[in-house]
Amino acid sequence: MSVLFEADTVKPVSESDRELSKAFRSSEWRIIPLLFCLWMLAWVDRANVAFAKLQMLSDLHFSETVYGLGAGLFFLGYVVMGMPSTALQQRWGARTLISAIAIGWGLTSIAMMFVSSPTMFYALRFLLGAFEAGFYPGVILYFNEWFPTKRRTRNFSIFHSAAICSTIAVGVSGGFVLEHMSGILGFAGWRWMFVLQAVPTVLLGCVAAFVLPDGPATARWLSAREREMISRSVAEARLSVTPTSGKSSALFANPMIWMLAAIYFCILTANSALGFFMPTILREAGFGGYREIGNAIAAICLIGAGGNIAFSTFASRYRDVRWHCAIASLVSVVSLIVLVFSWHSDQTTTFFTLAVAIAGTGAGVSLFWQIPMRFMKAGETILAVPLISSVANVAGFLTPWLTGYVRDVSGSYASGFMTAGAVQALAAFLLVAGIPLVARRLSVQ
Repeated sequence: MSVLFEADTVKPVSESDRELSKAFRSSEWRIIPLLFCLWMLAWVDRANVAFAKLQMLSDLHFSETVYGLGAGLFFLGYVVMGMPSTALQQRWGARTLISAIAIGWGLTSIAMMFVSSPTMFYALRFLLGAFEAGFYPGVILYFNEWFPTKRRTRNFSIFHSAAICSTIAVGVSGGFVLEHMSGILGFAGWRWMFVLQAVPTVLLGCVAAFVLPDGPATARWLSAREREMISRSVAEARLSVTPTSGKSSALFANPMIWMLAAIYFCILTANSALGFFMPTILREAGFGGYREIGNAIAAICLIGAGGNIAFSTFASRYRDVRWHCAIASLVSVVSLIVLVFSWHSDQTTTFFTLAVAIAGTGAGVSLFWQIPMRFMKAGETILAVPLISSVANVAGFLTPWLTGYVRDVSGSYASGFMTAGAVQALAAFLLVAGIPLVARRLSVQ
């Protein structure tokens, strides 16, 4: 990880620059690993239902539609609580909110052990999303307080790769638990999986309450001069941001916000399709038992995480990341199309296509969140970020539900994944053509 946190490629030219670079590296080492682990666990607790599905559906006699609706209801809770949770961060501070959120979603995931009916499944998935809603947009705002654009782009790609790495944790641990812990104390393996994968979340949430600062001003490892230097560097980076009105009414009427929400919706459609159905795809591709599926998921996501970080780091060298985000989206489109035609016939192609698709969607999400900061003032991000995230996460609700329904009706996931690929292609088009069009219209108003 030391390679990832190395100094910027431009060599410091003064003692002040060296001191600032040192302060940033020190802060990165204390902030990013903790947030990385929390984001990884968040994805473990939201997405482990995809692995539990291999046993849970037959045990509880759930249909694919019931599973898809339950998986998607997480995002309905996420949408409902996204903006209120982020507003609480301004009142309570990042440390308190992030800790409370982590403990809340961890306990909810533990409660998934006792699911016995569709109603209970739906309720807990909704509650899980409601608890987690403020974490991701809160971290985006938190990074905006800590890092200028170049460092933020690189560091956020590292943070976001935790979402991909979470699937490694789900695959390795889930495969072991389903295979070896079924029947212990009378509980099925999928029930044990929810408990064992959620306990670390609760523990790390408690750790966050003691070690995570609310911002540079309260970071005890920094000197007063270093705190001032970081704050000044972040403020100077914001001077190049396109100014817009600071009124919330103007923000809701700003077409750029809705364009960005539409783009993120399209990106999350493919992301959700992959996240909630990868174990099933691998089983249908002939990857054998639970352990083999888990190991395949771990390897796929390890490759995908590396591709995400490498591509996002390369893109961070350029001021405008729109084109790189569009390229990442198109990579996902091609991968999804190839996947539809390969997963029932060629294990090797399925494996590597999934890895490329994971890298593409991961880089797309990582790079996307560097775009909104260029079109609004710092004060506006408090509302704009959770608004964009909440609206776009409707995709997370619709995608698994409709994919499961299509599977029940047609007996195949093919049309669902082809639709996800088409929506992802729309994201690339809007990135390249939609954003400049809206920006030109705003400039002449």
